[in-house]
Amino acid sequence: MIFMQAIILAAGKGTRMKDDSLPKVMFPLLGKPLIHYPVENLTRAGVKELLIVVGYQKEKVVSYLGKKAEYVLQEQQLGTGHAVMVARDQIKDSGGVIVCCGDMPLFLPQTIKQLVETYHKHHPVIAMLTVFFKEPQSYGRIVRDAHGKVTGIVEQKDCNPEQLKIKECNPGFYIFDSAWLKENIVKLGTNNAQKEYYLTDLVEMAIQQHRQVLTVPVSEESEALGINTPEQLKEAERILLARN
Repeated sequence: MIFMQAIILAAGKGTRMKDDSLPKVMFPLLGKPLIHYPVENLTRAGVKELLIVVGYQKEKVVSYLGKKAEYVLQEQQLGTGHAVMVARDQIKDSGGVIVCCGDMPLFLPQTIKQLVETYHKHHPVIAMLTVFFKEPQSYGRIVRDAHGKVTGIVEQKDCNPEQLKIKECNPGFYIFDSAWLKENIVKLGTNNAQKEYYLTDLVEMAIQQHRQVLTVPVSEESEALGINTPEQLKEAERILLARN
C-alpha cells in the first residue's frame, strides 16, 4: 500500500471551455465531473490523503467530493507554483507528496504506482512523469544535458527555437520530497512570459542544489491529455470508451 499525500490543483475557471457556469474540473466526462477521475485514479493507486486546491466556484467542487478530501482556497490564480504555495501549511513535514492537476483525467493507476515505486526506491527530491509527443503543443519541454540528465523544464511560451524542437514534455504529474517542497516552494518567482509562479521552476532549483530529479515515462501517450477545450473533452471521452 502507498498511503501517500496528494495535492490536486483544481482552482481554475476554464475560460477556453466557453462556459463559465462551472469550474473547469466540474465539466462532465462520461457523466462524471473531471475531478472524479484523478481522485479515483489516485485512490486506486493507493493514495489515501487528498488535498484539493479550489478557487472558482469552489462550493461546487466541495459539494461533489465532500469528505473524500480536504480543501485549501487559492483566491487568485497566479500559477501552479502559487497553488502549491497556498497549500504549504497542509503539506506533511516528511515523506513524499504527489502534485497533479484536476483537469487531467487519464493517468492510469499503474503509472502512478510506477512513479511512486521509483520515488521510494531512489528517494529523489523530485520524481516526475514525462511524455513523448510527435508534435508537442502547449506543453513544457524537458531539457537534458549531454549525459541525459534533466537540467530543467521550459514552458512553451518561454522556449527558444531549439527548445521547441524537443519532443519530451512535462504532463504535470510529480512527487516531491515533502520537506524539500515546503522549504523551496516559497522561493519561486515570476520571471517568465506569463508572470506566474511556475511549479516547474522547482526542477531547475533542485538541479542547481545538486539534488536528484528522476523521470518515469507514461504508460501511454493518451494519459498526458489535459482538458482545456470542448474538443479535448470529446477526445478524452473517446479514449476512456476505448479503454473500457
